[in-house]
Amino acid sequence: MRLLDFGCGPGSITVGLAAAVSPGQVTAIDVADEVLEEGRRLAAERRFTNVSFEAGTVYELAFPDGTFDVAYGHQVLQHLSQPLEALKELQRVLKPGGLVAVRDSDYSTMPFAPDDPRIDRFFVIYDAVARRNGGEPNAGRYLRGWLLSTGFTDIQISTTTWTYVADDEVANWGNSWADRVLNSNLGKHAIDYGIASVDELEEIAQAWREWTAKPDAFFALIQVAGLGSKAA
Repeated sequence: MRLLDFGCGPGSITVGLAAAVSPGQVTAIDVADEVLEEGRRLAAERRFTNVSFEAGTVYELAFPDGTFDVAYGHQVLQHLSQPLEALKELQRVLKPGGLVAVRDSDYSTMPFAPDDPRIDRFFVIYDAVARRNGGEPNAGRYLRGWLLSTGFTDIQISTTTWTYVADDEVANWGNSWADRVLNSNLGKHAIDYGIASVDELEEIAQAWREWTAKPDAFFALIQVAGLGSKAA
């Protein structure tokens, strides 16, 4: 089997895929050089020799038609301005009967407690930044339609709910969002686009940290997975 992991990020999922298909080959692509280096280091540490990390865009894949058996993307389509074009290009590099497997969340389906207007504001900012960047933060609900409109067949759609209530889960989730608000492109773009101020982002990060200490902290989100086949 040959598998393409597009938008692979730092490779934490990629190495699991490499283990699953071994001795088959996994090719992982991303547009960010720094995360590709992280992936290479991780694969080397775990001694996987059946995976390669390459710079590339899903809109123009540097592979011949019919190269892969599977194309996999985790939380990628929601960030793309042209998800349909990406799916068409993925279909091109799949073998007849090959599979595309995608999973994306839906940011409008993320309840949390206890209530905090600062965290409510966080989701407004996230949505505004994502859409300004050309993405679709509620991509999960559209996966079926996107797969249908790009010609995939035998489409299967499933959902899972991720729930955070255990102390370690709450701490990890809340602190990770606090860090993203201040130290990622999300915060940078929010400021550059005039959507939020530095002070406001610091207040939101503090809200997430405070949330992690709440005894009744609750967070959930819906993940949507789509599987489609290229016509034989």
